[in-house]
Amino acid sequence: MACIEKIYSVSALVGSGACNGNCAFCAGKYLRPDAEIDNPLYWKNYEAAIKLCARYGGWSLSLTSSGEPTCSPSAVTKALEVYKKCADQGAYFPNVNLFTNGILFANESFCERWLPRWRELGLTNIAISIHSVDQAEQAAAYRLPRYPEFRKIFEDIRKFGVGVRGTLLLRRGGVDNAESYESAVSRLINDYGVDNITSWPVGNPDGSRSEFTPSRLGILSIRWWLRKNTKLCHGHVWGGGVYDYNGAILRLTDYVTKHDPHKDFVRQLVVFQNGTVAYSWIKEGALCMK
Repeated sequence: MACIEKIYSVSALVGSGACNGNCAFCAGKYLRPDAEIDNPLYWKNYEAAIKLCARYGGWSLSLTSSGEPTCSPSAVTKALEVYKKCADQGAYFPNVNLFTNGILFANESFCERWLPRWRELGLTNIAISIHSVDQAEQAAAYRLPRYPEFRKIFEDIRKFGVGVRGTLLLRRGGVDNAESYESAVSRLINDYGVDNITSWPVGNPDGSRSEFTPSRLGILSIRWWLRKNTKLCHGHVWGGGVYDYNGAILRLTDYVTKHDPHKDFVRQLVVFQNGTVAYSWIKEGALCMK
């Protein structure tokens, strides 16, 4: 086994697991029974994970949920308060991201109440999960009657000085090949000014393919399009990379990476809501703290 030389990031699940969407392909639903907002072990290990990652050169903290984190805004606030304490002690990350379906950010009162505080506590970016740039198709993916206007969501966030990123999810029947990927990326950049877009294929929580995962040929066509139309900035050691597309940043990666104990790096420490910290979303054989 190799000695760990680098831990790139921390991903932490926060909140009650409540959700205002109802995705058929939800990858977090199986974790909801473990969701406890006031679990002392969780907060202890969450803080330890931040400090450990920073010690090993980490650069990013991502807040997510087994449901929708903005449905538990007080838990997001507490997570950022813990991070701010760590940052003041030297465990600082240049990227602090909140991953969300974005629905509540179309509510101005919600934004006015929470975004100034979250920015003050170190939140740098909000990453909106996008299944389609078509509003009706976006609503259908979340199995909702309607989805708020993208422009409204992005404007509400930017008004409070927080950055907007797009998480353009690759899903069979949606964005699942080079043509649909190029169309979605171009609209996000040109119509909405979203110039930092990350994509990964939808799949099972253990990293295996599901009925919603795009075909291998479709993913290959996206990779080929990136090779032809962008400049590779750098590759990820776990696969994929970061690309410059006319000044915009495009990322292609896998959502789940199984930890390899023979490598000298950890892609991310994952803080689960029962207090477990693992070297991967795939917990078996990859526990760090419990």
